[in-house]
Amino acid sequence: MMPESSLEYTYRGMAQDIVCGPEAISGIDGILEGLGTKRAMVICGPTILEGADVVQRVQSALGTRYAGLFSGVAPHSPVEVLRQAVEAARAVGPDVLISVGGGSTHDTTKGIALLLAEGGEIHDFEVQFTPPNTVVIPDAPHDKVPIVSVPTTMGGAELSRGGGGFTDKSLGRKILSSGQGTGHRVVIIDGKALATTPMPILLSTAIGQFRIAVESVYSTGHNPIGDAAALHAIKMLVEYLPQCKNGDMDVLLNTKTAATLPMLAMAAVGGLGMNTAIAHHVGGLYDVPHGEANAILLPHTMRFNLDASEDRQELIAEAMGVKTSRMTAEEAGLAAADAVAQLCRDLDMPETLRDVGVPEDGLEFIAAATLHDRGLATNPKPVSDAGPIMTVLRSAF
Repeated sequence: MMPESSLEYTYRGMAQDIVCGPEAISGIDGILEGLGTKRAMVICGPTILEGADVVQRVQSALGTRYAGLFSGVAPHSPVEVLRQAVEAARAVGPDVLISVGGGSTHDTTKGIALLLAEGGEIHDFEVQFTPPNTVVIPDAPHDKVPIVSVPTTMGGAELSRGGGGFTDKSLGRKILSSGQGTGHRVVIIDGKALATTPMPILLSTAIGQFRIAVESVYSTGHNPIGDAAALHAIKMLVEYLPQCKNGDMDVLLNTKTAATLPMLAMAAVGGLGMNTAIAHHVGGLYDVPHGEANAILLPHTMRFNLDASEDRQELIAEAMGVKTSRMTAEEAGLAAADAVAQLCRDLDMPETLRDVGVPEDGLEFIAAATLHDRGLATNPKPVSDAGPIMTVLRSAF
């Protein structure tokens, strides 16, 4: 029996719709009818296919619209897996893609949509970044197959209007691609699907979203609309995250809703910061889950950026419930970083890069890769060389 009090709503946004409910997957046929699509290809990883019933529920709800499956998605979206997925999609000929899973699945699905429409390799559409703040986004003008997503984590890749991130081990870094036309048209937040995911993954991916909210507040592109979404997200996540371990359906749905808000903030501000940039490559190079990388790094990047954003970090402290009335802005910012570190400890997140298997001699590789990452373009303190990145990495090691 589902509790009558579970959160349920439909949000109709300018870029995408969000449908939330305990069993929202059941309405997917009507969603595809509204999109005018008839041949749906499901994209997922092997773990969710074999270890839960979410993909099977999606296939059943699709009925005669179900046309095929690619279940080979791998963590951090390797470029070689993307090539396999594109070949599989060309064989199926879908007019809509259904992305079921977490961030790697959602990014892979974006890559499929991009390359089905544009041809070529994902490298052809890499966003080029030159420190400290020059970003060039390749054009990708052709119409894309629409994407509908069923997220099973608290991450928000399905809500990003940017492109995906794809690991190329031969280059020693992640490729961030153009997102033109690959945004997910409808996001289905299904409570039963979330409940199939192990709690450590739910909590770490939620912290990843918390990081987006924090960096949105002090991004150089910050604005009142972004502030509204980001600060409310911080407030909600601080409230709901400690309750998640009880597995209550309404808590899970409210936590996932809170985790969507940073994506609205990110769209408003246009870029994040150093934490996002470094975490991409900690994960891509050393297979560290993105949420865990963000949990480790965030207190350190907040402190690094404090002298350039103390007034903004004071807002973060207030949203977290820190009593700031007798503090200077700098003291409030330090208290915010400490509160983030404590929240991560309370959720049993790893505390150091050493804890997740990053070798000390790998720090320089991470720093070098980060210099290619567009996340640095909107960091409150300009970063033009590897020195500041290494300072943060050593403090987090």
